[in-house]
Amino acid sequence: MLKNYLKIALRKMKHQKIFTLINVLGLAIGMAGALFILIWVQDECGYDRFHVHGDRTYRVSQLHNVQGKINAFANTPAILAQTILLECPEVELATSVRGDRGGTMVTVGDRSFHESSIGIADESFFQIFSFPFLGGDPLTVLKAPKTVALSDKAAKRYFDGDNPIGRSLTIYDNSFLVTGVYENMPPNSHFHFDMLCSKNSFEQWLAPAWHWSPFKTYVRVRSDARIPDLQSKLDRIAITRMCGDDYADFVAAGNSKTLPLQPLTDIHLHSHVLGEFEANGNVMHVRFFFIIAGFILLIAGVNYMNLSTARSAGRALEVGIRKTVGSSRLSLVRQFLSESVLISLLALALTLLVVYAAMPGFRQLVAKPWLPVPYIQSPILLFPLVILAALIGILAGLYPALFLSSVKPIAVLGGRFRFGMKHSKLRNGLVVLQFTLSIVLLSSTLIVKKQMAYVQNKNLGFQREHVVVLHTLGLIDRRLPAFKQALLNHPDIKAASASSSIPGKAYTYVGFHVVGSKDNWPGTIRVAADADFMKVMQLEMADGRFFDKTIFSDRKAVILNQSKARSVGMNDLYKQRIQIGGYGDEPFHVIGIVNDFHYESFHEPVKPLGIVLLSDGLGQPEDFVSVRVRGNDTRDTIAHIKKVWEAFIPGAAFDFAFLDTIYDAQYRNEMRMSGIFTIFTLFAIFVACLGLLGLVSFAVEQRTKEIGIRKVLGASIHRLILLLSGEFIRWVALANLIAWPLAYYLMNRWLQNFAYRTSVGVRPFILSTLLILGISALTVGFHSARAALANPIDSLRYE
Repeated sequence: MLKNYLKIALRKMKHQKIFTLINVLGLAIGMAGALFILIWVQDECGYDRFHVHGDRTYRVSQLHNVQGKINAFANTPAILAQTILLECPEVELATSVRGDRGGTMVTVGDRSFHESSIGIADESFFQIFSFPFLGGDPLTVLKAPKTVALSDKAAKRYFDGDNPIGRSLTIYDNSFLVTGVYENMPPNSHFHFDMLCSKNSFEQWLAPAWHWSPFKTYVRVRSDARIPDLQSKLDRIAITRMCGDDYADFVAAGNSKTLPLQPLTDIHLHSHVLGEFEANGNVMHVRFFFIIAGFILLIAGVNYMNLSTARSAGRALEVGIRKTVGSSRLSLVRQFLSESVLISLLALALTLLVVYAAMPGFRQLVAKPWLPVPYIQSPILLFPLVILAALIGILAGLYPALFLSSVKPIAVLGGRFRFGMKHSKLRNGLVVLQFTLSIVLLSSTLIVKKQMAYVQNKNLGFQREHVVVLHTLGLIDRRLPAFKQALLNHPDIKAASASSSIPGKAYTYVGFHVVGSKDNWPGTIRVAADADFMKVMQLEMADGRFFDKTIFSDRKAVILNQSKARSVGMNDLYKQRIQIGGYGDEPFHVIGIVNDFHYESFHEPVKPLGIVLLSDGLGQPEDFVSVRVRGNDTRDTIAHIKKVWEAFIPGAAFDFAFLDTIYDAQYRNEMRMSGIFTIFTLFAIFVACLGLLGLVSFAVEQRTKEIGIRKVLGASIHRLILLLSGEFIRWVALANLIAWPLAYYLMNRWLQNFAYRTSVGVRPFILSTLLILGISALTVGFHSARAALANPIDSLRYE
């Protein structure tokens, strides 16, 4: 019987080539789109799951609630890991690790390298995290001072493939011994280090300081530990140690400090605290794209169901004859399901080819070059894919099979069976469903693009265009005045400034404390910049003045932004003395208020910020030098900057970028999401229009004689086109009305991720409506016009 089912199915497919092609192509595109999304979703959900004890590993973060303002940080004090081990029996291992965001210069012999992926960790790091070793002992590799472990990539880079164990290299102006080599950290890790230095090498990180949080702390809990008990002990440490002797007054004022535990495997998708190692993913994006995958599959399945039920009238006679000669309803259901499954399997074969061929482009689109073609990497996955394709075929073909098998022979053979398109409420409902989903995707895509345009064009409070940024790593230091003067010798360079950070890059959070007061302002961004920072960034002062390098007292001055001044709420700000974390006990005085500017992306509100003077030649090294250029001939200007660089730092790699590129990188995830949304929205619209094309073709075929008679009786071409296409356009228009509120709800939730956001507005919905109606009208109108223009003799010659 199976052989007979297949023979009949192949015969039908050969006889109905157009509908077979539409079904196979529609299902293939739907399954390919869903498979691409599922590969991406699987990768996003797989972060940090390769660690042996990842299910018992947590990161300890900080949560401050001071005067009603809540801030969450990934960083913690350097001494916290050691304290947890001593006071929390629930913890069996704890480690602390710090990433040097600015990077450093590494010297091997007479060669120098810029290393941007460098970290500092204690000896327990490789016991908690499961990174396989190629050489050295992971238990002791970071135990001794002045030791370093390298990734396989870094070892080959620095030592040209030779065995690096026992070799030396210079880091932070000190000689470090290579004691281990580990495999490159997997892409799906929430941090990546090519070099890890022993924490014991740095005295400043060994001091028992609770007021400074430069490290991230990870713990592995015992298998029988009660997390609530551990959490309460951590919160007690936060209050009694991190708040100092005044913790009772701190709590009495309604403030709080806690140390929440974050599961390691939740960090990538669920953690959005300040100070992350790298930009994390977003669980909302994962959910959105998972829904999109379902939408595309649903649209493809609906296509098949629609076309099958539409052609049911053509097969009713076949069913009537089969039942007359003894076929049971069950055998008919099996026959129709076998046809559906065969089409689905053919679509799967095409899907596998499409995914394999398009995977390089998809990797580039999502910026994940490591994504595998799963069924190539693990051929055993072909089996569940075949099962899934068969299931899709069964689900898509079940209703048509049940409907066709229920046809009564006497009604068919007696000429009383009628099943016209316009009387089919199910098919009309499925058309509405298809286009509702397509319009939701299209309008959502337009709203995402609108938000991206908003964040790129809104006034940031500083000018990011025409600024060249040099990542100097403190290599200029005392020669900074001469370096800047050499840069300014070019007529197209307007200004140059040195700073510890720039907008869009990493920055430091410190505490500000008013001398003689219990007021403490945690979570303030501290930026060290020279007197030309305002000129280069083109900041505007709200009150007071910026730094003046000729005024000696400015070396202990601070400039606050408006958000900081508002949060302080003091009447006479300029008379206050302020202690700043990391600058000793000598107080600073306020000399000005700068207008708020967006140091971070629009995901975050403008935070309190304090700018201190980066004093020339006082041993306070700069991390960046920003150069404002005229923008006439940037190639000549860059060549001059490079020449100056090589004169002052011979042998160091020339590392530059434009400030607008650096700043826009904060929206890389959203830009990528916009691109993915666009691609898969086009997938969905194409599949929906493919189904509409099939339905229109069938409608025209069914009404060929009617069209011929109408033309003979004098019907005009445009009246016939309206007759044939009006019904379909009406259902597409209804789909728009249903899709609007759904898309509004989804995108309004997505926009909540931005502290500064555009309004949803009606324009994206109107544009999506016009676009979908236009595409549908072209699809329907083309076939309608061709039928209306046909010679009526061809359709009536046999009547």
